[in-house]
Order: sequence, then structure tokens, then C-alpha cells
Amino acid sequence: MIRIPRNSLKTKGDFERAHDMALNGELRPRDIEQLKRYWKSLLGGRWRYDRDRKLDTDEDPDGEEPEYRVMAEQTEDDTEERWQYKRVEDGKARLHKLGFDVPTVEAKIAELEDLE
Repeated sequence: MIRIPRNSLKTKGDFERAHDMALNGELRPRDIEQLKRYWKSLLGGRWRYDRDRKLDTDEDPDGEEPEYRVMAEQTEDDTEERWQYKRVEDGKARLHKLGFDVPTVEAKIAELEDLE
């Protein structure tokens, strides 16, 4: 059995090769867990928060976290403004740069979980 070399998952092919190794029984269980974490990090890294709108002092956001976040910011005149940020999928995220989509990565994670 071999393991995933450090910093080796840089391309789509690298991810696919490591995944095939896991499915073929060539990776140790702890390396399969590590590979699963790498896949999950691709999913988690696909989000960013964009400034949506300014909120009044007592105004509630349009929804709950993680979809919306409220941040307080100091202005130049030392007052505080509340801004709502909305979570959006980042088209420039590593997931997309590598050429994957969400359903494919979710399927890869499910395949690894089936090995347990």
C-alpha cells in the first residue's frame, strides 16, 4: 500500500488517480480519510460572501447563517454601520478551476464512505 504524497493533489488528474487508488485498495484507511477531507475542502472552498446591503440598527438579516452574515464596520466619522453579506458560489473557486462540479465531488465522497 502506498500513501498520498504531501502536496500532490494539484490537478484534476491527481485527484482522480488518488481516488482510483483508494477504490482499488491501494491506499491505507487513514489516507482514504485524508482524501475524503481533500474532496470536502473543494466543496467548502466554493463559497464567498458578497456585500449585499446596509442594514438599519435594529434590522434583522434576510436569513440565517451560513447564507447571510452581518458585519459591523467603522466609518470615517467613527460611527458603526451594519452590512449584510450574502453567501454565493464562487465561479473561480478551486473546485471549478480543477474542472469538477458539486454533484461529481459529492459522488466521490460517497464512494469513499462506502469503503468504510
